[in-house]
Amino acid sequence: MFLSIVIAVYNEEENVNELTERVYSSVNSLKVPFELIYVVDGDDHTLEILSDLKKSRDNLIIDHSPKLRGFKNAFATGFNLVSKNTTHILTMDGDLNHQPEEIENLIKAMNSTGSDIAIGSRYASKGKVEKLALWKMALSVFANNMLKLIWGIKVRDKTSGFRLYKRKVIDSVLPSCTSDNFEFLFEILILSQKLGYNTIEVPIVFKARERGESKFQFWKALKGYVKLMLKYCW
Repeated sequence: MFLSIVIAVYNEEENVNELTERVYSSVNSLKVPFELIYVVDGDDHTLEILSDLKKSRDNLIIDHSPKLRGFKNAFATGFNLVSKNTTHILTMDGDLNHQPEEIENLIKAMNSTGSDIAIGSRYASKGKVEKLALWKMALSVFANNMLKLIWGIKVRDKTSGFRLYKRKVIDSVLPSCTSDNFEFLFEILILSQKLGYNTIEVPIVFKARERGESKFQFWKALKGYVKLMLKYCW
């Protein structure tokens, strides 16, 4: 296994230092060769902090744009930066919603089941959500139920961005993805199901942001979800 960890961040100067340190500590303990790719948008001190951290880490890769590229474009940029010898790609949020210490659980679940995608799930048995805003929870539940109803996707936490993919999944679905924002996560699952890839959910502890401002916009996200549903229904 060679693991490429892709994290897209937008003005996350208050979180990237802790996140980076915890990712390195967690993955190094697994004895898994890896690289950490940050796709950085914005004009705060995030780039400066990561550039300083990179001085002592050869496997830390940074791509920066002062302008916001959008959720899908940011991750597509990161996916295109992974090394030639990458076998697995892991994505996670840049605001410490997802706990780096749980990366090990996703790897173990994928290895033990042979699944193509392992999803860190708030809604799996023993999964947990801490202090998430009610409106965000409501939108997540609505979107998850609609996807299950329309496409029969049985994954309970379809909005989770904490995922481990076999590289072949990303290579095969990315060219067909047309989403711009958070619905990109849904589209990957829709296309993956069409191609017959197997998915497993792994319980995680999802923690609400403690520092910095959320970039999630309700109406923008809802519009994207509806657009995606219309695209794949007709």
